[in-house]
Amino acid sequence: EIQQHYQQQHHHHHLQYNKFNMKIITASILLPLLLLSAVAPQIVSSQQSIIDLAAADGKYGTLLGAVTNTPGVLDSIASNFPVTIFAPTNDAFAAIAPTVSQLETNALANILAGHVVQGVFTAQDVINAGCVELTSLTGADHLRVMYKDGSVMVNDARVIQPNIAGEGGIIHGIDKVILPGTFRRCPRQKSGKRGSKRGGASAPTTTTSGGGKNSKRRIMQQQL
Repeated sequence: EIQQHYQQQHHHHHLQYNKFNMKIITASILLPLLLLSAVAPQIVSSQQSIIDLAAADGKYGTLLGAVTNTPGVLDSIASNFPVTIFAPTNDAFAAIAPTVSQLETNALANILAGHVVQGVFTAQDVINAGCVELTSLTGADHLRVMYKDGSVMVNDARVIQPNIAGEGGIIHGIDKVILPGTFRRCPRQKSGKRGSKRGGASAPTTTTSGGGKNSKRRIMQQQL
């Protein structure tokens, strides 16, 4: 009986030891994965359109209302699919409500179109490149999208909800409305030269798709 009791106790401790080891192994596998996902946010893809995804989210109602009620803006976005939209939240619009209320229709249309670029640019694209300069749908307004201090910045706005992907492109939620005059060039490279879209260092052309269409995009890559 003493020997049987000893064997039972030994078996019990052996099971507890194995369970403890399994917890350690599981933690050692999951922790690096969690850290990786924090640095490089994963793309949340959907068969829904990016407009429907923004509406379902609830944080972008002000933007969607402005886009649909300002003549020409929604048509411009749809005709350039796939696109990347840097979408200010409702709070971002509320912070500059007096300014927005005084804008004429054309000025508001330009500001809204200034948040959209043709082609699909993920947060990982920016992290890999360091800094990119993009031309918005207005053709005259530029965006500096830069990875800095663990965040992706768009001019002076911070990306707070990256990689909302669906039919028609991708959305990145930002905490500010991007206004004219906030664009700054990417930092110079160590060689002292700054690339440009018309004749500088550029990343390889990449084919992207969305809404059933293919689009080639070239991005100007700068090293921090």
